[in-house]
Amino acid sequence: MTGVQQEIKVSKEMLPIKISGSLDSVFEQAKKQRSPVLAIVTGTKPDFYKQAPLVIEAAKEGVPSFVINTGQHFDDLLGFGIKEFHLDKFVGCNLQIRGDLMEKASELILKFGYFGRHCGKKMASPMLPIVHGDTLVAGIAPLAWVFGMGQKVGQNEAGLRSMSPEIMKRLRAEKDPSKKTIENYIHSQLFGKWFLAREEPFPEQIDTWICSAGTQFFFAPTQLNKDNLVREGYPEEFVHVVGNSVVDAIYQKRREKPARSVFDIYPQLERGEWIRMDIHRRENLTERRFTSIIGGLVELVKRTDKKVVLVMLNATASALKQYGLESKLERLAEDHKGKFLMTPLWKEYANVIEFLDSGRCWAEMTDSGSMQEELLYFPKVASLTVRLNTDRPETVFDARSNILVPPLNPSWITLMVKKAHDGSEGLGLQLRNKKQIYGRPGQVSKKIIRIVKKEFENGDANFYPWLHQRLGLWKEDRGISYM
Repeated sequence: MTGVQQEIKVSKEMLPIKISGSLDSVFEQAKKQRSPVLAIVTGTKPDFYKQAPLVIEAAKEGVPSFVINTGQHFDDLLGFGIKEFHLDKFVGCNLQIRGDLMEKASELILKFGYFGRHCGKKMASPMLPIVHGDTLVAGIAPLAWVFGMGQKVGQNEAGLRSMSPEIMKRLRAEKDPSKKTIENYIHSQLFGKWFLAREEPFPEQIDTWICSAGTQFFFAPTQLNKDNLVREGYPEEFVHVVGNSVVDAIYQKRREKPARSVFDIYPQLERGEWIRMDIHRRENLTERRFTSIIGGLVELVKRTDKKVVLVMLNATASALKQYGLESKLERLAEDHKGKFLMTPLWKEYANVIEFLDSGRCWAEMTDSGSMQEELLYFPKVASLTVRLNTDRPETVFDARSNILVPPLNPSWITLMVKKAHDGSEGLGLQLRNKKQIYGRPGQVSKKIIRIVKKEFENGDANFYPWLHQRLGLWKEDRGISYM
């Protein structure tokens, strides 16, 4: 090849890792107890409230522990959970991650590994990070730990694998559904066959599959999640069915009042019954899906008696702008002030709990994975998941308290909402008679920490055993070590 040689600059100035002075006291505690250290990892908004109960329980059980915060949600809105759940006093380091998806992943693998090596020089015992769910951190941190430290991690909310009902293959986007089509579709979700559909959500499904490869201790919400992992070849003895720590976060927030009531912030919500709507998944921001969802929203407000509050995330606002729909929704809000409201992301998680408990919210239309779990613990609120698949399929065919609303065209949105409001229970969908399958509130995180504590106390902690060690053929002092 000939031509002018070019150079591409690939690095950028990275912010330094901030390390708290309190970290030394954690290492000293571990030394006195001859115990490994537990590092609970937080990255995004859901991590804050799902990992916070683990932090509290670790402190109660006397396990040497601290929080690694990636710092990628650093502003006062997205990062508020650190303060709301009192995690700030437990943060041992802030990785100060910034950038787009690729840049965050690159920084994470470097900074997480370097921080681990820094800690390794200061302590004699190993350290076990616990990541959460299917976030970018869950996908990248185990790689950094395995390649940088020669050790694996623990995963809270392990084994999330997306599935879709077989009937989804037979739906037609160009056709408006009949009443019979809707009823068959709902029945098939609840009682028919499902197939693995791991393309979505992106990048979460990639993150959770990668995470499993670097995980030593799996904390699975349900038996289905455990079955996923065992089928994929992960050792059954390391997969523990514990429930979902989100129920502990709900339990905690129900016992606290928000700093300011959601009804003081948005007085309109005190009148009538509302659908709370949040849409932000990348796949739902593609043109056909997003315009179908917004078209359905407009039809609900204009042509029915349903009231809708749309919670605007950054991704939602960007998609509205991209497809030229901003002014359409602004006019809708102006023309239907009592029926349609657009709000920013709600800062306090306590406000979400308050509204879902209030009786003023009869349904949540969402594409969030976590909300599908949480809504099982709110008996007055129907769960309507606007997706073609779900990584929480157990909420549909086991709990029967969630339903997939396919964003094929606006009619599918409006007719599914109407069916959910007017009589889905007759089809076997128990939107308001919910089976709470994720464990007892206040108990899930306790189970996780006690399992970890038992591993720490066995005197032979090894977070990456070779096969001869796992099979008990002989013992060695350590597994892989790059230190």
